Amino acid sequence: MNLGSSGNSQTQTATETDTPGTEVPADDEPKVGVYLGNEEALRPWESWFGRPVDYYSFDVPTSGWDMYLVDNMPFETPIEPIASDREIAVTVKMFPPNETTLNAVAAGDHTNQHRDFARSLINHGMADATVRIGHEMNGRWSFDGAVGRPGTFVQAWRQFVEAMNAADGAAFDYVWSPHIGRVHMNPRDAYPGDEWVDQIGLTVYDKYQQYYPSECEGSCVRELREENWNRLVNQEFGLDDWAEFAREHGKPLAFPEYGVVARSWNGVGGGDNPLFFERFAEWIGTNEDLVAWHNAWCFVAGPHFVGPSRLHVSGEYQPLPSASQTFKRLFSGE
Repeated sequence: MNLGSSGNSQTQTATETDTPGTEVPADDEPKVGVYLGNEEALRPWESWFGRPVDYYSFDVPTSGWDMYLVDNMPFETPIEPIASDREIAVTVKMFPPNETTLNAVAAGDHTNQHRDFARSLINHGMADATVRIGHEMNGRWSFDGAVGRPGTFVQAWRQFVEAMNAADGAAFDYVWSPHIGRVHMNPRDAYPGDEWVDQIGLTVYDKYQQYYPSECEGSCVRELREENWNRLVNQEFGLDDWAEFAREHGKPLAFPEYGVVARSWNGVGGGDNPLFFERFAEWIGTNEDLVAWHNAWCFVAGPHFVGPSRLHVSGEYQPLPSASQTFKRLFSGE
């Protein structure tokens, strides 16, 4: 559990580091999680996968502070039985955008709401949840992000963590999770400091603005999929850069959100691409001392779904059967 304190929150810079901690033991296989956006789909998805997942992931609605309380979250089935035999990963924005601002969070104006959020998790059996705060802060699309205001983001993050840790029984881990690549800023400028972060996380999808055109087929598709994977690994703030960063800071690396992308999603997805999971598994194997867990973002109505086709309820996004079977083969342990 992170034990940030207000005593140094005004003096520690965003790039300052403490003594490196412990990496993932080499004999530990990275744990596997899933986000479905529908709790009723979990059991049939796990039946297809062949075993229970290690992590179940959900995100907190942002329509108002009341939705930061578990009793008000729109779960299809109660979350407590799921949390009783799986680890929980929670994605949470630092504030609901229609009610306040990042500046107010950084000033400590919402300590009570953040502490109430922590207490709500604790009271529903999730005292040791892994909490992904303010994810993808290096993208302009993140309303609580750091683009143009990294110092404010850092201070807001520390206020959030400090408030959550003040709740009786809190044993949370905190994930700092940029989007892979530079995107709209140097994401490391928004690093809160080692005292405030337990894990480094990444959002990684098989997408690219210059992905293959519609007339590209066969070997053309394979070549461009391989090229895109190499870009994800080798670009500035790519996979290899973040592995080095995590090692330097003594933090495990996690993937709270990753996956394949249907071609019909804005024309930038790699489609039904088993190569993405094959290369990802190889990269994890190379970094097995570092990677703690990975969580496939499989929203049942979305463009990233891997799993049994009967659970995919989208008429807009094509199914991804080959990628699904490859994910299952590589990560189910069968």
